Amino acid sequence: MGQIEQRFLGDILARLAAVPRDRLEALYTVQREKGIALIDLLVNGNVLDEEQIGIALAAEAELPFVKTVDADKISTALATRVPITFAKNHRVLVWSEDETTVHVYCADPFDTPGLDDLRVLFGKSVEVSVATGEKIVDAINRVYEREAGGGELETDDANPDDEVAGDILDSDDEAPVIRWVNSLFLQAMKERASDIHIEPEEKEIIVRYRIDGELYIARRAPRNFMNAIVSRVKIESSLNIAEKRLPQDGRITKKIAGKSFDIRVSTIPTSRHFERIVMRLLNKSSVLLDLPDLGFSPRDYALMDGLIHRPDGIILVTGPTGSGKTTTLYACLNRINQPNINILTAEDPVEYELNGIHQLHVQPKIGLTFAGALRAFLRQDPDVVMVGEIRDKETVEIAINASLTGHLVLSTIHTNDAAGAVTRMVDMGVEPFLLRSSVIGILAQRLVRVLCKECKEAYPAKISELEELGITPERVEVRNRRRDNPASRYFPKTVREQDVLDAYPDVSRLTFYRPRGCDKCAQTGFSGRRGIYELLIMDDAVGPLVLRNADAQAIKRTAIDFGMDSLRDDGARKVISGLTSVEEVIAATQEDQGGVEIERPASMRNVRV
Repeated sequence: MGQIEQRFLGDILARLAAVPRDRLEALYTVQREKGIALIDLLVNGNVLDEEQIGIALAAEAELPFVKTVDADKISTALATRVPITFAKNHRVLVWSEDETTVHVYCADPFDTPGLDDLRVLFGKSVEVSVATGEKIVDAINRVYEREAGGGELETDDANPDDEVAGDILDSDDEAPVIRWVNSLFLQAMKERASDIHIEPEEKEIIVRYRIDGELYIARRAPRNFMNAIVSRVKIESSLNIAEKRLPQDGRITKKIAGKSFDIRVSTIPTSRHFERIVMRLLNKSSVLLDLPDLGFSPRDYALMDGLIHRPDGIILVTGPTGSGKTTTLYACLNRINQPNINILTAEDPVEYELNGIHQLHVQPKIGLTFAGALRAFLRQDPDVVMVGEIRDKETVEIAINASLTGHLVLSTIHTNDAAGAVTRMVDMGVEPFLLRSSVIGILAQRLVRVLCKECKEAYPAKISELEELGITPERVEVRNRRRDNPASRYFPKTVREQDVLDAYPDVSRLTFYRPRGCDKCAQTGFSGRRGIYELLIMDDAVGPLVLRNADAQAIKRTAIDFGMDSLRDDGARKVISGLTSVEEVIAATQEDQGGVEIERPASMRNVRV
């Protein structure tokens, strides 16, 4: 009976002379000291039993009280229209309906939000009979087990504390809206969508999927179904159906075609008097990538592997939302995850659960922030700590102190490139000498779409495209000089290939690829995404600039002079290897002053362009 306010319950019991007021005052004191709910103190202390409390609540609300709830006489199809998580949280069970009214058993007749949600879901008035929470929950288990075929409801192994409905492919629910919403999830899974957008337009509902970073219209529906669709999604994600004026956030855990998905739900009101819904699908059954699978160049992979095996320091990953930063951090943790290393993470939210790594979901609403989590971690004897994001001065200062006291700290920060992370932290109020002492590497990244292997189309490279990618004879000559610079000792040397870009007469012999489209890639020309990277090392070349509080461009130019590949450099390398297109790299990167070092496949090493 957690919905009812504790003092209100006490007042009801005192007014009905069920419990003396002086006894209640003593229980209030215990409640404040130990944080135990009043109803638990009453029942556990043998002051009242649950049935007596239910009778008192029913009398106050002038509603009937029933002593038994017969699960065998309840329609399974009707009751299970309400998700089991909602039913158990609110301790309500729908047992019958007629043309105007739905009849429910409820443990708390004063649970107005829960009863309002049922009223909206069924589109009818709600008539309540009061029963004990124990009887209702027992009946819920029996009814929902019967709907699942007599066995236990399928539970998500990755999160056993969550109630998970059975696989939606096994659902034979006849409600059109429920089938329609379930089909959205199934289609999104089949098409590898990362997000589902449900958007009200003037005359219709438009559903769009985000696939490989791009939005596509997936289906349309009549606008008059929008309220029913929103209500269904809100019920499943435990949101308040009656609240239409404010944004809300929730989550759904589902099994779709045998795979477990954690679905993050966000709703906002719109000017069209409907709410817009965005749902992000996280496949908890997916296989996490290892560090070698991320697409680093040989040089950047060697550097990154060295950084994550350092005993202390801060490694930052930067980029916009949806650029794969969390995937990179997980790959790093997987690489170093060993029984002799204590790894702790603070995330918002925990996207994938990693065996052997202890993960914490921060909750700012209750005061559990990144800074608070990091402070607590340092009392847990960690070797490696991952903080989901550095957002403020407090978090960055604790991270710096952790790195200076012998811990390796991994985190993310939002900037356009690697050098920008330095100035961003200075803007937060961090002293430059502390950055120089603690930060050991900054990785900027973006995601580009990978060309479909089945239909990508070859064509001769053009001089204009090479210039767009920053590949010019002048820049290649500068790159060659940088490669021979003895001060570049912090960067492993690559084998010097024949310089294919010192002249353009035979540029047509260099092959690029572009998207075409086929049934395998849903006519998009792309399938999947891959990262492009820019790795800045805090070495003796960059360090003095940080101490002098130099601007980001000066730091970036110096890093490139001493061997760093910019985002566009790495993108150009992936274009030449046939992984992606020129347009993808140009769209994902900004113009920079770096050059590109070409690593040609063996089949082309003797071709002079």
